[in-house]
Amino acid sequence: MPELTIEIGGRAFEVACEPGQEPSLARAAQLLDAEAVKVSDSTTERRMLLLAGLLLADTMTALEDRYAALEDRLRQAEERARIAEAKSAMLAANALKLETQATHVIDPAELDELRDEKDAAVALLAELVEEVEALAERAEAAA
Repeated sequence: MPELTIEIGGRAFEVACEPGQEPSLARAAQLLDAEAVKVSDSTTERRMLLLAGLLLADTMTALEDRYAALEDRLRQAEERARIAEAKSAMLAANALKLETQATHVIDPAELDELRDEKDAAVALLAELVEEVEALAERAEAAA
């Protein structure tokens, strides 16, 4: 296990840590030393370390509260993004529907042609009905 010499409140300490944790431990020692310097005027070493630890704990608590508030804001932003995404999808679907409807609008000349074809088909059906009725009458007369 690596050992690191840290200085807190003007006093050196030898501490062991996990491999790779040296930079993190050194940074933590710097923070604790900075707080210890603030309270080291006329206090005992124990009191100085206690107060420095309390100041760091207070700072950490404030950071945890801020972190929780930021997580809440992030969750709210993610929810707004999901809602916006759903609205975007609905708008895209509606746009596609309108585009489809717009491309399926029949040209008036095309509509007139279809009406003429329908009228011709109705006339042809009427002729066929007349022929079928005439054949039916002949068949009845022959029977």
